[in-house]
Amino acid sequence: MMRLHRRAAQAFIGFVIVLWVIGCTTSYRDWTPQGWDPPPGVALPIATRVAVEPDPSMPQIQMRTAWWSYPDAQLMQQAGLNVFHRLFSDAGPASTVDRPVITIVLKGDSSLNPTLNEYYANATATVFAGSDTRAMPIAAFNGNGKASQSNYSRSGILEAYEAAFAQIANNLLADKQLLARLRASSAK
Repeated sequence: MMRLHRRAAQAFIGFVIVLWVIGCTTSYRDWTPQGWDPPPGVALPIATRVAVEPDPSMPQIQMRTAWWSYPDAQLMQQAGLNVFHRLFSDAGPASTVDRPVITIVLKGDSSLNPTLNEYYANATATVFAGSDTRAMPIAAFNGNGKASQSNYSRSGILEAYEAAFAQIANNLLADKQLLARLRASSAK
């Protein structure tokens, strides 16, 4: 009887480890974010290299209660990558993109209304030519998003940021000058 419990416990632990490994891999969600509405006639993804990074001045950890905190900058960057990966053929963290055509610096803040189980995010995406984020930006876009999830859920923050970045993506795609610049540099 003891062996049966031991094997069941080992199987359960193995299952949990497999789920953890799957959850820790870097992948981008294949879904349609809330508010996604690219303008007609824009072929996606745009063939260009884009670096995405959080603003270094953002706090890494947000504390919402004495017992719950979350990695706000990390969740914001993941949400940005999830959306920008749909927009551009080669979008990734700045450390992984060689000679980006543009770099998008993300800044944002998030909040939670525990009474309504709603999450809110405000985000700004500042676009720089190449990888020099100290130069004058070539564009800046703002967006805000909302998501409903159970209380104290990281996925609620992620989905709220994804909705904010979907708004930003729609505005970015509506900027004809920026699109022309991206297409011209990808043709080189």
